[in-house]
Amino acid sequence: MTRGRIPVENGELAYEIRGEGAPVILLHGGIIDSRMWDAEMTALENAYTAIRYDARGHGESSTPTERFRHYDDLRTLMTRLSLPRASLVGLSGGGRIAVDFALTYPDLVEDLVLVAAGLSAMEMTDPFVVEQNRKLQEAGSAGDLTAAIECILRMWADGPRRAPDEVDQDVRRLCQELYTHTVTRHGLTGFTLMDELRAIERAGELTPRTLTLVGELDASDIHRVADLVDGGARDARKLVVPGVAHMINLEKPAEFSRILLDFLAG
Repeated sequence: MTRGRIPVENGELAYEIRGEGAPVILLHGGIIDSRMWDAEMTALENAYTAIRYDARGHGESSTPTERFRHYDDLRTLMTRLSLPRASLVGLSGGGRIAVDFALTYPDLVEDLVLVAAGLSAMEMTDPFVVEQNRKLQEAGSAGDLTAAIECILRMWADGPRRAPDEVDQDVRRLCQELYTHTVTRHGLTGFTLMDELRAIERAGELTPRTLTLVGELDASDIHRVADLVDGGARDARKLVVPGVAHMINLEKPAEFSRILLDFLAG
C-alpha cells in the first residue's frame, strides 16, 4: 500500500494505492471522502491497481482558494502516477467528475462505472431534494451545522422514499461522520469554486464501455441521469439495484463489489 500527496495547481490531493494490475480509480461522492471505498479497495487489490483519492475540498486534500476543475485534477493525478489509461468508478459527484473527464480526455478512460451519478449542469427537480436543499440553505445561513448535515443525510443517505430509521444505522453514522469532516474542514469550496462542463447535454458523446448503477429508492433526478446515459452513451448498460438509495456500495458492499469485478473483467 502506498499513500501520498500529489501537487495540483494551487493545491494538493491525498491518495492511496493498493495492489497491482490494470488501474482502477475510485472517485467518491460529493461532501464525503475516499474512505467510502474501504470495501472496494480490498475487493480490487488482488487483481487491479486500486487507487482512491480525496477530491479537492474534501477529506485530507487541500481546500480550494481559487477556481479549479476536478477533472483536470484527475488528469494531473494520472500524470503524476504515470497512468496512461485507467478505468473510473465514480459515485454521485464522483461520477459527475468521471463523466467530465471522459468527455475531455476520452483516450485516457478504459471503462466507466457510474454509481448513482450526477452530471455537470444538471438541475435538481425532485421535490424531496428541492425541499431538503431549501432547508440546507436555511441551516447554513443560521450556522446550524447539525441541521445542515441532517439535510444532506436525508437527501443522500436516506433518499426520498425512506425515513431515517429505515436505513442501516452504521451506514448513516459513517455518512454523518464523513459529511461533518468535509464541511467542518473545507466548507463547500469543493463545489462553490469548481468549474465544470455541461455534460447533461453531452451524454451521447461518451465512448468508453459504461455501466450505470442506480438505487431503486434514489431521487428521480438520479434515475433520469441513469436513463440519459444508458440511452445516449455509445456502449452503455444500466442496472437498478433494489432496496437501496444513493449510497449503493455502502448499503450493499458485497453485491456492489461483485457487480464491479464482473464488469471490469469484461
